Amino acid sequence: MPTARRLLDPVALDHEFAPAITLVAGASVALAYSKLFATSYFRTVYTNSTWSPLRELGVSSLHDLTVNLLMVVFFFALGLEVAHEFAPAPLARVRSALPAVCGAAGGMLATALGSLAAGEILHSAALVRGWGVPMATDVAFTLALLAVAGRRLPSHVRVFLLTLAICDDVLSVIVLSLSGHAHLRWWGLVLTVVTVSAVVIVRGRVSGVVVVAAVVALWLAFSAANLEPALAGLIGGAVLGAAPWRTSAHAIANRVSVGLVLPLYAFVACGLQWSHVGFRGAVGAVVIATIAVRLVGKSLGITAGVQFAYATGMSPSARMAPSLLATLGLTCAIGFTVPLFFAARIFGANTVLYDAFALGLLLSSLVAAVAGGLLIHSRRGIE
Repeated sequence: MPTARRLLDPVALDHEFAPAITLVAGASVALAYSKLFATSYFRTVYTNSTWSPLRELGVSSLHDLTVNLLMVVFFFALGLEVAHEFAPAPLARVRSALPAVCGAAGGMLATALGSLAAGEILHSAALVRGWGVPMATDVAFTLALLAVAGRRLPSHVRVFLLTLAICDDVLSVIVLSLSGHAHLRWWGLVLTVVTVSAVVIVRGRVSGVVVVAAVVALWLAFSAANLEPALAGLIGGAVLGAAPWRTSAHAIANRVSVGLVLPLYAFVACGLQWSHVGFRGAVGAVVIATIAVRLVGKSLGITAGVQFAYATGMSPSARMAPSLLATLGLTCAIGFTVPLFFAARIFGANTVLYDAFALGLLLSSLVAAVAGGLLIHSRRGIE
């Protein structure tokens, strides 16, 4: 019992390992459950409610409820983190973050171009259409990596990696919202502009209850516009994060994300139709290409992006060696949260192509975690 109480202690959810542990736990349960009891798993995750208001809001199944509503909490916490990073001396913070921003953009661009190139070479329409799937990193796994690496990474490297992961996730969600995979509603866009403007106006004079109401209003507006609902949480956190209550709000949102949202998301997103996946034919091409594009694209793209920032004089701080950048880029191939967002929006969840991309992302995450962890542990490129 004492052990159980320690695990359920809210403070335990604040640990750097916690997000990765809960994500891995949710994914492991999903993979085992969908393998052993496929019918039960897919009925649990995808059965839709008959209540029409839930259908209208896009939250009529456990999968849709998690992806379209609960993940707003995770991105709200991420938005608060963005506000925290740039609140003091914003211009100086932006300048110091430029190498990480360029690295994030470089990694996204390299993986997107890699997917397009692989699609052309392998004659795979899925890889061409799914160019955005391999783009994003995962903040949750980055935090775990930083916890594991400990003192092996200098403080400026730790800050760089965390900033890069945050920028990567933020930019990827923005790209997802603007990529044309959803038919935007003009009246919803007008409502979104009005709602965001209202939140900006009242941001310095809000209480906890008003914050919840503001985020709910943003979510409803983004849903009405057919924009990515997660972006509502991200913008809400970034806009409202300068208020005095930010610290307590971030702690609550983070604990709800780590203890509930992330494991539940992994559970609904990572279950596979195992008969769909393999390493042969068109599906195999998607799996193998996703692994290669994710590992190579992230490593080379992030390195090239940061080197571009150095070459153009964007960096006021200490420079990192290319070998270190390549190692950090490789570790940024760990993760599946936002990539599976993209896959679900493009191909639909519980489809053959979704499962192919999901398997590729999971395997590339495993390879990147082992290889990146060994490189950091051996201190290669860290000196």
